[in-house]
Amino acid sequence: MITRILVAIRTNSVAWLALFVALTGTSAAASHYIITSTGQIKPSVVAQLRGRGVTGIAGPKGEPGAKGEGGPRGEAGARGEPGARGEAGARGAAGPRGEPGTALAYARVTKNGSIDAAASRNVENVKVETPEPGVYCLSGLGFKPHNVVATIDANEGVVPLIGATLGASKAAAGCNAERTQVTVETWTPTLERTGKGEAVGAETASRAFYVAIN
Repeated sequence: MITRILVAIRTNSVAWLALFVALTGTSAAASHYIITSTGQIKPSVVAQLRGRGVTGIAGPKGEPGAKGEGGPRGEAGARGEPGARGEAGARGAAGPRGEPGTALAYARVTKNGSIDAAASRNVENVKVETPEPGVYCLSGLGFKPHNVVATIDANEGVVPLIGATLGASKAAAGCNAERTQVTVETWTPTLERTGKGEAVGAETASRAFYVAIN
């Protein structure tokens, strides 16, 4: 601001001189008063010369700049070490004992047709007839059977060939068709010679077995 005043004084020295003479009331010659600094001017005059500038009008808002390029992707962090293995949980309590199987009757039948009572259930009145070796006709069940499953006793030490059916088997002619409820047939394999060579066959043979009836 001081620099602007000095420039204005130098440019308008005559006008400033006249103003100074008028304000101080002296009639000294202008050549005797050369103003070289603001210190030679009355402070009140300097204050009047320092006018406040007018605030300019705000310019229009600039357009937003272009979006900058995305920075490079950061490096992946190191994978953490696996945690320690947890302790094994306590063993659970044993569950309740299951109910007996759903077979209505089961039995172990010896090769001669006798029922092993210690390995049998609900067959107290069952009668086993053996019209020929390996054929067992069962009757006397207290219910009408709908299904039967039989297996060779593994202690027999033979190839387990066995068949079972409801009622009298067609091949077992010795079983009474009216009273027989279950027929079990145990077999042993045979080797037969034919005109075309040898063939494997089977014939009934007495074997101990287990039977389950529903």
